[in-house]
Amino acid sequence: MKPIQPYGDFGVLILPWQDFSVPLYNGKAVKNAQAIVDRENSAEIKRRFGGGHCDYIADHAAQGFDIIRECRLNTPAIIQTPTSSRIYRWVATMKGRNTGKNLIACSGQALTNVKWADLCLYTCNDATGKNITMVFFKLSETINHPIYPVKEM
Repeated sequence: MKPIQPYGDFGVLILPWQDFSVPLYNGKAVKNAQAIVDRENSAEIKRRFGGGHCDYIADHAAQGFDIIRECRLNTPAIIQTPTSSRIYRWVATMKGRNTGKNLIACSGQALTNVKWADLCLYTCNDATGKNITMVFFKLSETINHPIYPVKEM
């Protein structure tokens, strides 16, 4: 596996099946969260977005995040910090749109306060920034140490 990217202020997202990692930054901690998504080697995490218990991670497809579209049954996603690793397993992939305040499935259902998932990764499907793919995961396991070594800054 390639070296894992350094930790952001919220850790690092690791997709081991694709040899992919990206530092995570808390979107609520800055005025312009879009700047996190726009910056290379960083993704925005929104904790408990929409009042639910699901966390949402956004990044640009052109920066490598398009790989989330390949998630299938039991595909893992890991959020790692210096003290723990949370392992999630894929449960659903949906197409939809980003209204700026909400993520909406093609069925019209709002997906920013889901109860059936713990993590959502999403990325744009085109240059408008409105058409998106959302990939949902359920927490599988928490380990009280990092799994992968992280490269130094």
